[in-house]
Amino acid sequence: MEIVRSPEIEAVVRRLWSAFGSGSGSTFANLTSRHPAARFILAADDLWLDSSDGTVEYMTERGRLIGVARIEQNRSEAWQAGEVGWFAAEITSHLVNGESVTFRQTAVLVIEDGVWHVIQIHTSQGVPPEQTFGDSIAAALDELVNSLTESHRVKIAAAAGSTGLVTLMFTDVEDSTRMAAERGDTEWVALMQNHFEAIGRSVTVSGGTVVKTLGDGAMAAFSTPRGAAESAIAIQHSSGDQGLRVRIGIHTGEAVAVGSDYAGTTVAKAARIASAADGGEVLLSSTTRELLAPYDFRFGDERTAELKGLPGTHRLIPLL
Repeated sequence: MEIVRSPEIEAVVRRLWSAFGSGSGSTFANLTSRHPAARFILAADDLWLDSSDGTVEYMTERGRLIGVARIEQNRSEAWQAGEVGWFAAEITSHLVNGESVTFRQTAVLVIEDGVWHVIQIHTSQGVPPEQTFGDSIAAALDELVNSLTESHRVKIAAAAGSTGLVTLMFTDVEDSTRMAAERGDTEWVALMQNHFEAIGRSVTVSGGTVVKTLGDGAMAAFSTPRGAAESAIAIQHSSGDQGLRVRIGIHTGEAVAVGSDYAGTTVAKAARIASAADGGEVLLSSTTRELLAPYDFRFGDERTAELKGLPGTHRLIPLL
């Protein structure tokens, strides 16, 4: 069978990633095969998506969360042999925060009803997507931080009390997009409602305040690190019973003044620590760890990590 260059396939894939960058789910869906054999394979271990996983919804949601402004093809080639075609490219994703990420991609296309549709895409970045994109989970937590209102800020200031110190806890459900697609909207909404109710109970019992929930994430404030630690452990137990793996990050710092200076280091660091945690893990800043020294908690091995937007490296300690 003759193999020839295919400018038509190149055009299809350009439209596909233009739709991804703009968040156009309908265009993305129209160019993607809905056959059960369709696969989207990304760099992370758990991102092997098929048509039953809500692939289109997942991919367009990733574009919004990561903050993709546009996608540029640096070099590419496309071929076809009859009704099967394939594509290879080096692509740069330009993010809304001004950063750019370059990765490589291959795609397989088939003709369905006379039109080329993508049936498989494989994207490789050479490093985990969390490292490449500054952590897509962090982007979701940033949305939670950015959505806080004046009343939420008052809650944080109140939690600091007379000491001026507040311990902030962020939670995030691992692999929530896939789970929501598998379970369906009704079951997922009910599960999240139960999850947030359990968080609310554990936070209240431990003397804290739920500041805000958004999507599958929550933020809580405590007057003491001990209260935050006790709450986090209770949340992990209840989440495990619900079949959820939750990332939790905790950091203690100066209460941010109510007003324009709200989005300060204390809040940003707590959110970034949550994004650095593994599913089912509670991760503490070194400050919180030191303040918990007088109490009967167990800790895992310390590790260091860079936290996006914060200078230097940071000591992080798992709470067991």
